[in-house]
Amino acid sequence: MLEPLEGRVTWEKTHEGLRAAIPVRRGAFTVIYAPLIVIWLVLATIRYWQVLSEPRQDTTEFVLQMIAIGIYGLGFLFFVGWLAWTWTGETMVILNPSEIKLERRVLGIDLAARTFRTDQVSRLKFIPPGKVATQRSALNPNSARIEFRADSRTLSFAKGVTEAEARALIDVMLEVYQFPGSWY
Repeated sequence: MLEPLEGRVTWEKTHEGLRAAIPVRRGAFTVIYAPLIVIWLVLATIRYWQVLSEPRQDTTEFVLQMIAIGIYGLGFLFFVGWLAWTWTGETMVILNPSEIKLERRVLGIDLAARTFRTDQVSRLKFIPPGKVATQRSALNPNSARIEFRADSRTLSFAKGVTEAEARALIDVMLEVYQFPGSWY
């Protein structure tokens, strides 16, 4: 069972290493954005339900309305995917002395995974949040992340992690394997 490590990060010690879960950070407008989209979709459904309940017409207007229904359908699918990612998405870090595996999960289902040999990973470090492009004084907490070098490339995980969460996670990771050149 995963136990709290720091903030949103949970972890457990395995017999060879560790397993940690870093949930997706929800944006500030998630609580406002989701209900607005639901209202928009309900209104569109009511409108297009009326179009579909009328006798079928082979006119240009009807074809355009069917295209609009398709666009609303795609928007609905995108919205459901966004909700699933926002509320259940997480990054799993599975580390043992020989390899590190990074999994992205939604609803507990592994969507993408990358595995690296630990002897190829170095420079594990916390990257603090950057500024929002449109507002030079505001920080974007979702831009914070943990970076590392592997296979001559810089890669990252744990987007939106706070400094305290990153420090705690890096500390327990360094207990399993001493990644060269790592710091906060």
